[in-house]
Amino acid sequence: MQEPKARIGVVGGSGFIGNSLARYFSQDFDIEILDVKPPTSSLNRSVSFRYCDVRSYENLRNALSDVDLVFHTAIVQIPQINEDKRLAYEVNILGTQNVCEAVRSLPEAKGMILAGSWHAMGERELSGTVDEEFGFRPDKVEDRARLYSLSKMAQEAITRFYDEMSEKFYGIIRTGTVLGEGMPEKTAANIFIERGINGKTLTPYRHSMHRPMLYVDVGDVCTAYASLSRKILKSETGKSGGSRSHIVNIYYPSPVSVLELAEMVRDSVASCTGGKVNPRIEIIDQDLPVLFSREDKSRMRVDVSRAKKLLGITSLLSPEESIERIVRSRLGKGPNRSTSE
Repeated sequence: MQEPKARIGVVGGSGFIGNSLARYFSQDFDIEILDVKPPTSSLNRSVSFRYCDVRSYENLRNALSDVDLVFHTAIVQIPQINEDKRLAYEVNILGTQNVCEAVRSLPEAKGMILAGSWHAMGERELSGTVDEEFGFRPDKVEDRARLYSLSKMAQEAITRFYDEMSEKFYGIIRTGTVLGEGMPEKTAANIFIERGINGKTLTPYRHSMHRPMLYVDVGDVCTAYASLSRKILKSETGKSGGSRSHIVNIYYPSPVSVLELAEMVRDSVASCTGGKVNPRIEIIDQDLPVLFSREDKSRMRVDVSRAKKLLGITSLLSPEESIERIVRSRLGKGPNRSTSE
């Protein structure tokens, strides 16, 4: 008799990362997407959707009552986080408390993985070794990203408290800005790609064009979750080392500036179209103080050794490769690196 599949609840599973994880894990697990809105992509037979408001503890606990593992990916992002601060607080902060408490109280749940972000470390004055213990600097970001950075920091703090006081495993996978099909429309990468394949000018802003960015391909994010999930489900994680040992960064180790990202998109579009489309790059000056210099990215060294040690990840797809796969996919030149592989 075949052993039943483990069941994973993806809180916030209708968003980009949550939905990507749901599709990837549906091959080997029963997946339940928990969100206030259904996913836009079609679901296969191993994935179900249940309406669930993360702000309601009882609603959430009932929805998670039969799961073995939880992925917490729910977050109110930019720009909505600045437009409705109360909603953002209730979802991002109180919602995380609710998820952690539900996992603690449910006997079947072995643990939880929080979707963390490199933005909790800040964007300015990044120097030295950037690893899991680099520290939180939520005020070292542009004003529009400050509440988002604070939210990711608070989510990590709550998750780590539960990891310290519970016998269950509460881990954090802290990613770079995730590249892949379905990424949010207003990210720089998506805007550049859409403009580029339509022959429009790519327009980085002068004040932020040298900002170092850390990126990761969505396929590598799914691989990281798969490795940690199997360890949790097999009770191979252990509790030694405290909560700081249960954080892992998944970033491609070479930073990329916003201007370099635009150049990647330009070159990829030109290559994939055989030179038929060759978008220009035009720097837009908004008369704002320049916050970054060309040398900034060389002042930081990204250490991803824990990903190798804890998760066995030996290589990550470069942003150039990820961008090219997305461009090729949107031009109908070939499949992107699918999260369902």
